[in-house]
Amino acid sequence: MKQVEAFRSGFSQVFDISSLQIFSPQELDYLICGRQEIWEAESLVHNIKFDHGFTAKSPAIINLLEIMSEFTPDQQHAFCQFVTGASWLPTGGLAALSPKLTIVQKHPSSAVSTLNTSGVTDAADDDLPSVMTCANYLKLPPYSTKEVMLKKLLYAILEGRGSFDLS
Repeated sequence: MKQVEAFRSGFSQVFDISSLQIFSPQELDYLICGRQEIWEAESLVHNIKFDHGFTAKSPAIINLLEIMSEFTPDQQHAFCQFVTGASWLPTGGLAALSPKLTIVQKHPSSAVSTLNTSGVTDAADDDLPSVMTCANYLKLPPYSTKEVMLKKLLYAILEGRGSFDLS
């Protein structure tokens, strides 16, 4: 409540807050938080670092970038919350994130793993992605298919909200 009152007080010094009634909630959100970033696989690859087993050409990364570019605004928000711990990206979007979003390969937790025909271990499909929010670090298993990755990623970002269980 103190933060809201401080915001109202400071805002009122510049602009009569009652004048904001002419704006819809969506318009106010845009004015205060900025435009929603449009994620496209081609631009995402330039704003993300790949390390520890992944490159921009890794099949898992290609799948991830396609999935991210298909996210709804709510899924983008949940993904940002999951990976960074913050509700919103900084002004400038992913490009302005510091430290840079880094995606690394997470090795399967199962002791028994077998390579399938694509060279990916089936055991990876049993694991969820995890994060280190302080470093904007996503630890992603090399899932066997894009569909498995989407299912596991959505489960982690939507069901893991507000929890550090997947860190």
